[in-house]
Order: sequence, then C-alpha cells, then structure tokens
Amino acid sequence: MESVKQHMKSPEQKVLQTFGCDGCHQHVSQTELIIPSGPRKGERVIANYGCRCEDIKLAKAAEQNYSQLKHRKLMEKFNYYSLINESLKEATFDNFDAYDTNLKQAKKKVLAYSHSFDRKQNLLLTGDYGTGKSHLSLSITKALMKKDYECLFLSLPKLLTKVKGTYNTKGVTEEELLTIIQRVDLLVLDDIGAEQQTEWSTSKLFEILDDRSGKATVYTTNLSSDELKKRVNERNFSRMMDNTNVIVMNGSDYRRRAF
Repeated sequence: MESVKQHMKSPEQKVLQTFGCDGCHQHVSQTELIIPSGPRKGERVIANYGCRCEDIKLAKAAEQNYSQLKHRKLMEKFNYYSLINESLKEATFDNFDAYDTNLKQAKKKVLAYSHSFDRKQNLLLTGDYGTGKSHLSLSITKALMKKDYECLFLSLPKLLTKVKGTYNTKGVTEEELLTIIQRVDLLVLDDIGAEQQTEWSTSKLFEILDDRSGKATVYTTNLSSDELKKRVNERNFSRMMDNTNVIVMNGSDYRRRAF
C-alpha cells in the first residue's frame, strides 16, 4: 500500500479567495486545482470548498418528491374507499354556489374550520335539500388533503350497503372498512338519516361513532334536531353532538332554482 500511495499524487491546489456564500451562508474557499493524472491530466478546475448549496438543493428536491408521493397515496386511498355520488366529485370551495346570505355565512364557517383544522372538533351541516351540505363537506376533505391530512367521504346509506355486501363477496372486508374509518384524520358521514332504519343499522352507526370518538368527523343531514334524534336514536345522537358545531344551511334547492 505504501508503494501505491507514493505513486498517487494529490492535485495541486491554490486558494483563490474566501467568502461567505449568500445561498447556504457557509464559509467558502474557492480553490483552483490542477488534475495530476488520468484523461484530464493538467486540466485546471475551480471548486468551492465548504459550499452546501448543491446539498440543500438535492435535499429540497427529495423532500418535494416525498411530499408529492405522499399526497398521491392519500388521494389514491381516498378515491378507493370513499363513497361519493358522481355529481359531487368535482365539488370544491371555489365552485360552491353561495347564492344567498345564509349560504355565504355557512361557507365562511366551513372555510374557517378547514383553515384551522382541529383533529378533535366536529361539524354538523344541517338544512334543506340541495343547499350544498355535501358539496361543502367534500370541499373540506380536498382542502385538508392538500395539507397531507388523511380523509374519507362516505355516504352513510351507501356505506351500510357496502358493509352488508362484504358479508357475501370477496374484496374489501368489513374489518378493513372500519379500520380505515377509525384511522383517518377526518371522516365525512354524509346524508345521515336517509339510511333504512333497522336495529342492525343503528348498531353499526354506533360502532362507527364510537370508533371515531375524539377524532374529527363532519356530519350532514336534512333532518332537524328532533327528527335526527328520533331517526338515529338518542344514544347515537348524543355521540354525534359531542364536541360538534352546528351549521344550519337553509334556502331553495339550487339544483331546481331554474324552475
């Protein structure tokens, strides 16, 4: 090894200047090197020793790629498990039709909820048919997923049908569905009270609500407080109202205003 080291030459070096780098704020020595051997023998090159700009650039690119991958996985999971009416899939805050003062106030409150998201705070959007409750609640999930929160949107009638379907078919199991429901940062349970009322559906709703205890859930319903309590039973209603802010959305059905 000693004989090898004796034949290996370090490149000739000459410090040209030293300075503080504006990019990485490190102390840099700008050095001229003369390559002693190989195909580039005798070539003069200049290197900035101590500069970390390239390292920082590579680290930011890696972080951006990771963030994009994470967001793509969140979206894939959301699209795979969510149960959304086809007409709602393009819903966003930007294309919500706040055609009167009540709905403008409702949108303002929902936007505030998404901007200062609290993993333990719930919302209940209640009011007339066609006033945009589902539209706004889906918009919340889209806004939060941009911040890398894991979300899920489930029409309750469709969910209960889906759960029943897992008993007789292969594919997504009930346990898998309930695990995803329990885990996400925000769950939207849409159209509560529209499901067929049976002892099984009431019990399954309680299981879902119990699993979500202490986690953020957005509920939508067309029913009044008394109607909802009677429909889902008092125990489920009590769970739903725990740490829940109510937003009332009244107005004409925007899908029929042309008539």
